[in-house]
Amino acid sequence: MTGRDRPSTPVLLAGWLFADLLLGLTVTMLGAQAPPPVPEAGRGTASPTPSPSPCATRIAGVKARPLKLAFRVDPGSSDGELLAVVRRELRGHRERLTGRRAGMVLTFGAAGGAGDGVHLAKRVNAAARRAYPRVFGTAATRNFHDLAAPRGSISMEIYFVSVGCSPTPGS
Repeated sequence: MTGRDRPSTPVLLAGWLFADLLLGLTVTMLGAQAPPPVPEAGRGTASPTPSPSPCATRIAGVKARPLKLAFRVDPGSSDGELLAVVRRELRGHRERLTGRRAGMVLTFGAAGGAGDGVHLAKRVNAAARRAYPRVFGTAATRNFHDLAAPRGSISMEIYFVSVGCSPTPGS
């Protein structure tokens, strides 16, 4: 046996506890210091700060209220004839479409069976994209079948993109 006594566990832990507390106190004191003063314009070499922009960031989303359109087409018409009908129907709503961009378009078609209605809705969305590429060019489209509507009925819900400002911090 050796005559040397080993320190007990609590004494060993006390040293680590002291070191951790000292580190925590150092970080707290560094964080509590005030930032250095900013030189005023006209004195020193600092350049004047630019005036804040009205928007901190530009945000875009899809409006909650859609533009709802309903019209009739011939499900058996050619793509060219369908394009002409869709162009004519959308032209009637030109004042509500001009200068806007669709973010999402839900189109419901009725053409007999469920697959036929979805196919007709898909053709109408493609025709709308060709007729008004600035409005529908980048829109996400979804095609549905309308079980309650008569054959050849088209119902569109157009959700437009909205652009706005995120408020600046402190305003």
